[in-house]
Amino acid sequence: MKTLLNKIQTLSYIILPAFFSFIGGCSRIDHKQSALDPKGLVSQNQYDIFMLSVWITIFLFCAVGGCLMYVLWKYRAKTPEEAMEVPPQSHGNSKVEISLIIASTLILIILAVPTLQGVVLMNRVPDPNDSETLEKLGLDRSAIDDAITVNVTGKRFFWIFEYPQFGIVTSNELVFPASKAVRINLRTEDVIHSFWLPKLAGKMDLMPGQENFLWFIANEEKIRTRKDSDGNMTLVSTEIAMPSVFNGNMRERIFAKQKFTDEFEAVGGLFYGQCAEYCGNSHAYMSFRALAQTDDDFDSWVKRFQNSQNPNLQPGTYNPEEEYQKDSIVQFADPALGDSGTREFRAVQAIAKGQAPNLDKKVWKKAHSDDYEMGKKLFSSLQCVQCHAINRTGLGSKGPNLTLFGIRTSLAAGWMRNDEENLSKWLRNSNEVKFGNLMWNGEGVDDDHPLRNLENDDEKVNQLVTYLLGLK
Repeated sequence: MKTLLNKIQTLSYIILPAFFSFIGGCSRIDHKQSALDPKGLVSQNQYDIFMLSVWITIFLFCAVGGCLMYVLWKYRAKTPEEAMEVPPQSHGNSKVEISLIIASTLILIILAVPTLQGVVLMNRVPDPNDSETLEKLGLDRSAIDDAITVNVTGKRFFWIFEYPQFGIVTSNELVFPASKAVRINLRTEDVIHSFWLPKLAGKMDLMPGQENFLWFIANEEKIRTRKDSDGNMTLVSTEIAMPSVFNGNMRERIFAKQKFTDEFEAVGGLFYGQCAEYCGNSHAYMSFRALAQTDDDFDSWVKRFQNSQNPNLQPGTYNPEEEYQKDSIVQFADPALGDSGTREFRAVQAIAKGQAPNLDKKVWKKAHSDDYEMGKKLFSSLQCVQCHAINRTGLGSKGPNLTLFGIRTSLAAGWMRNDEENLSKWLRNSNEVKFGNLMWNGEGVDDDHPLRNLENDDEKVNQLVTYLLGLK
């Protein structure tokens, strides 16, 4: 009995790990960072090459394994006498060897040709004048002619996205039109990173001192395809698949409460990316999101960013010699915000010269709440402005650009949902959320830094949350 129990125990050590490994490998292929669920031209090409190599591998495994099993069975020793005999020895067969070399060469060619074509496709946007190639790829010329360029910079531990055609900069969320090709120029300002957007673009390293490149174009039909309640694939509207980012619809849709049985992705146009090269303590938390948009919604998002990052459109100080139109916003002193405190006032109606912001006359109103204005003041006094740019491009800033932060879906470089609860947790102690991040551990940040003293200051944290989420 003891021997039997020992055997059962030994088998359990072998079978149970194998069982759980098998179950673990049965996860859905359409999870958020799956290369087996391509939604774009380049990623589909990479998937096709991968599946070709898988089928070739399966063929070789079956062919070689089958021959091995055949030989073991046919030439097995059937009697004790046969087991004692030494079989005839052979030293090669020219016909077999030549046949195997030819077969191996053919298999390599079958795999090499589409692989080389895929490498060329990944590293070069098709020529818009090459109608034959465009037809073969199923692309319209407008998708290439109107392609957008994004300069991506990897920093520890977040991403900078610059749109040089439009003169705007954002971070950690790559917004793009689904119908257009997107050229990605990759560089790093510190260590090696790797840009990985599996469902759209594949993977490419960011190397110090050199610029790498990749591109992608989404498949709008695949973005709009999802399972209905009966498990059948169906096309949904673009409004459902790609909610607009510029007015916060994408954020609201992603944050909407879902049933446990709902599809994993709440929004078809939401794609998850990741740094795929170890770059330090917070490497695992260096994520980003790509958000597909219709052409009109993308143009609206670009316009909002251009207006927000245009210094000539920022609210100026009230000038008593100037007339103001309705909804004009000016900066004016407000003693309620402390010494030298100013706030933004919005004109309720057309304002004549000399009508300074005065709430009693009801021609001006507060543009934002008191908590928003106090949070804005704190953002400066707590030295946040030394690392973060708001309402300007700020390409040289140490930290992520926070322009229009209130319409973003994520914070902490795509790691958390950008809501009040998570933002509060992040401001109180970002090191507990994302160990090793430079906002908490950067140069000049020690226990005396005001940022590290927010943990138990509910009032200041709430004011900062109100200000940052109010950046819309």
